[in-house]
Amino acid sequence: MIKITILSGSSRPQNNTKRVSLALNRMCRERGFPTTFVDFENYDIPFQNQGELDINQLSEFQKGLVEGIEKAHLVFIVTPEYNWFPSAELVNMIHQLGNNQFKHLFDNRVFSFTGVSSGRGGRIPSIQLGYVIDKLINVFETEAITSPKKFESQFTMHVLDEAGRSKGNQEYDRSLTNYLEYTLRLTKRWFSL
Repeated sequence: MIKITILSGSSRPQNNTKRVSLALNRMCRERGFPTTFVDFENYDIPFQNQGELDINQLSEFQKGLVEGIEKAHLVFIVTPEYNWFPSAELVNMIHQLGNNQFKHLFDNRVFSFTGVSSGRGGRIPSIQLGYVIDKLINVFETEAITSPKKFESQFTMHVLDEAGRSKGNQEYDRSLTNYLEYTLRLTKRWFSL
């Protein structure tokens, strides 16, 4: 059975990223997959110039993040798009986790990326995150994979409510379902499930 963790990568209250993350969470659970939801509204990872994370002294949020990734076969990373970039929280998370004490987080899993926009957009930050995670997998010489299929959630507040439920846009719903099904098939193949 595939274990899934969803990283909802925006710390803003009532953010659109959470809508998409909750939609993915609901869809995974409806399919019977155990799912962990990591909400970045409680984000407290210090910026790189403020000190490094210590795997033995993690806050509640940091511990939930690390444990969520550790137990997952599949990690969905959902990012808002800010001026064509991923959230600062996700970029900083990668800086802090991209070292030898956390390298196991980039081993033996599938990573998939979703970019969230209030208008047209979302693709560029998901590609950027995939590029950086690919680089970490390469540098650490671990065995993991990033999904080539990305999801762009456009006009998010018009298609999903605050609980991540559809507002009835059939094209959006179809695209999100296709993205999820593709990612689940890829993960099953990767793990020979």
